[in-house]
Amino acid sequence: MLLSIIDDKRKLIAALLILYILSWELSRRVIFPLEANLGWEISQYASILFLPAGVIFLSFYLLRWWFIPIVLLGRTYASFDNFGDVLTASILIENIFICMVYPLWLHLLNSANWDVFGDKDQNSLTITGAMIFQSMVTFTMSFGSTIQQITFGKISWNESTQYVMHFIVGDVIGTGVVIFLFYNFMRIAVAMRQRSNE
Repeated sequence: MLLSIIDDKRKLIAALLILYILSWELSRRVIFPLEANLGWEISQYASILFLPAGVIFLSFYLLRWWFIPIVLLGRTYASFDNFGDVLTASILIENIFICMVYPLWLHLLNSANWDVFGDKDQNSLTITGAMIFQSMVTFTMSFGSTIQQITFGKISWNESTQYVMHFIVGDVIGTGVVIFLFYNFMRIAVAMRQRSNE
């Protein structure tokens, strides 16, 4: 079933949007409260395990430009769920920025002859490459988010470095977890298909 969803773009967009919403709800209802109870300083500004970032990465990996509906609809849902705002100028700017950063970094890396997603050579797709890619994307997004947070007075310049580090740690670890789970689900799906074809 998983392989048939991946082969159909419409089903895949819907499945990834549902996955984004579920990962947001898991983060909001389980991970964020757990981090708050632990009192970790690193989770003061951003979660140490932000699964929705991993879903956005997976969406971009599987869909390229077709990941935009997941970013726009998923992040709008999360914004409404968290802040009560449906679509403010701030959220719209963030969403557009995210929709541009992923393709920009992929283009830059491909221009440097690094086939980070294995488009030309399947052997070049590695967890390390994916994590490096996500680190660069997240650093770029956190820089933009930090400027936005400072502009709107939510954090001070003194807190900006800490905010960026928390942002990067949470997004990269969240992406690593999602990639790991996706890889294992794909392994199981391929094994099941091979057994059913025998």
